[in-house]
Formats: sequence, structure tokens, C-alpha cells
Amino acid sequence: MSNLKRIREEKNITQAKLSEISGVNLQMIQKYEMGVKDINKSQGLTLYKLSQALECSIEDLLNK
Repeated sequence: MSNLKRIREEKNITQAKLSEISGVNLQMIQKYEMGVKDINKSQGLTLYKLSQALECSIEDLLNK
């Protein structure tokens, strides 16, 4: 499971709600969670928006 999905589920936020709150495209969130796109290679602004919406650090979102 991706860190993004784990954190999102811990906060009881749907993918659609995360998209709405963060301004990040829903399909992009789905691709990050499924591992189709590597979140470690995403733009800094995307990581920033997701971290702000989920109230976590950017480092928490990265897959180590």
C-alpha cells in the first residue's frame, strides 16, 4: 500500500474529497495510489498540495 493511500484512509478521506481539497487531479491521485505513477517523481507543488490537504509532511508521502 502506498503511503498516500495509507494516510488518506487513516484520515477517512475519499480520493474524490482529497482531490477537491488539494486541487490535485483525481486520476493522478488514483495513479499514485495504484503505483502506476511514482509519487517520488511528482512535482513539488503536487506533493505540497497533498501534504497540506492531509496535514502531513511531504516526506510522509514519499515511498522509501
